[in-house]
Amino acid sequence: MARHRVPEQALRNFLSILLGFLLGGINNLVVLPWAFSDNLGSWGLVRVAAAWGTLIGPILAFGAPAAMNRFKGSTDQRQAFPELMGTLLWPPIVLFLAFVALPAGFFPSGVANLLGLEGANRAAVRPIAMLAGLQAAQVYFASFLSTRLKTSFATFAKETLFKSGYLALALALGLGWLGDPAFLPAFVALNALVLLALFAQSLANQFQIRWTGLRDRVLRREVRTYGATMILGASALVILSQIDIIMVGRLLDLDQVPAFTVAAFIATVTQVPQRAFQRLLQPLISQSLHRQDGTETWRLVRLTHRSLLLSAGWILTCIWATTPEIDRLLPPEFHGLEWVILTVGAVRVLQGGALGSQVLLGQSDHYRHTIALNWGMVAIAIPLNLWMIPETGLGLGLWGAALATLTAVTTAVVARQWVVWRVWGQWIPSWRSLLILALVSLPGWALHQWEPHLHAAVALLVKAGLATMWVGGAAWSLNLVPEGKALVVARMRGRTS
Repeated sequence: MARHRVPEQALRNFLSILLGFLLGGINNLVVLPWAFSDNLGSWGLVRVAAAWGTLIGPILAFGAPAAMNRFKGSTDQRQAFPELMGTLLWPPIVLFLAFVALPAGFFPSGVANLLGLEGANRAAVRPIAMLAGLQAAQVYFASFLSTRLKTSFATFAKETLFKSGYLALALALGLGWLGDPAFLPAFVALNALVLLALFAQSLANQFQIRWTGLRDRVLRREVRTYGATMILGASALVILSQIDIIMVGRLLDLDQVPAFTVAAFIATVTQVPQRAFQRLLQPLISQSLHRQDGTETWRLVRLTHRSLLLSAGWILTCIWATTPEIDRLLPPEFHGLEWVILTVGAVRVLQGGALGSQVLLGQSDHYRHTIALNWGMVAIAIPLNLWMIPETGLGLGLWGAALATLTAVTTAVVARQWVVWRVWGQWIPSWRSLLILALVSLPGWALHQWEPHLHAAVALLVKAGLATMWVGGAAWSLNLVPEGKALVVARMRGRTS
């Protein structure tokens, strides 16, 4: 049943995320630079506050997303899934109160020093604490919906709804309807609205919780051990995803954060396919492992690898081909970011191609390997940031932040594949992987050198169209993703019959 629903949900997720990126593009590239034109530092503060909330929130969730999917099968058999939900909610509540709410409430000055906030920006401590709590709760309820294979609304809420609201706030600021000091509190309220939507959808899908938690002490200890282990590994991924923004803010200046935000946003469009399928992949692999269906497990892992490598690579090809035109369309303060965009985009392509292996390790009995792999990335990224970004080091600035992350992610992806090979004897990349990378690289580099005498927006569309025709035609004729081609052919035959 679930297997047949996956393409439809993946498509809905893709469309929601695509619309979210469109709204985010209008906001990050046009509206926010206009609204904060007189004070880019204020925009930098909001971005850093959001980065801290995004970093702390999933850590507070204490491995709930992975644990819900891993233990759903066994608790459903005992009719104890509501007890599992209770067991998984207590650690986030305790962690939030003990390590976020109480320090922010009673020792805001010390927390501001810890976060590197200065001057008037020190008042952002409590909003950051609230953002962290709201993010943790959003993760919890979005994870519950994934166990029901109801991911479309969660994606809509966190992508389309949130970015529509963010765009509305930016417009209100630019038009003078919202004061600059009120922007960050309004941003917190928007996150609360997203949480309310996720909670309502969870109730509509029979969300139940028993606060006493699991009565089986052995299972409860196993769940909490797994959650603690996963959060040790997952927290490293979250730190890595936000460390470049935080490092740029601390090693350069908050005024530089918007430029890196714009470059990262453009590059992160390559992550649309990965984010569309990620919430579905975790429960699907978890179910196949629970059934001990090795054939289905490796089908999912390999299909994810090839599909995301091709789709993310295609998007990055379109971006790199059109960076000269993008540069002409951006405001002057955001010019010269093409190498930052390419490097961050390469990070996203690598992460997408390795998603299946990452989820497999996290949902299997070998999940402890994720701790060393993920923290290894952080151990590489932090000193590289300190060396590459500031003038006292290599002085690469924004590009240095992107290069540090790329180096760390590449090392981790190679190490993760080695672990998969040692444990299961399976090598995920194949000759198709190399062929995909070669095919998506060629048109990007060639079209990047071409500068047609057209308006920037028209040239952008022309280049992106040519790159798309090349990648799509090559993928179809060379059968680079056989499962995807078979699905398209079957759908076309079904419509014509």
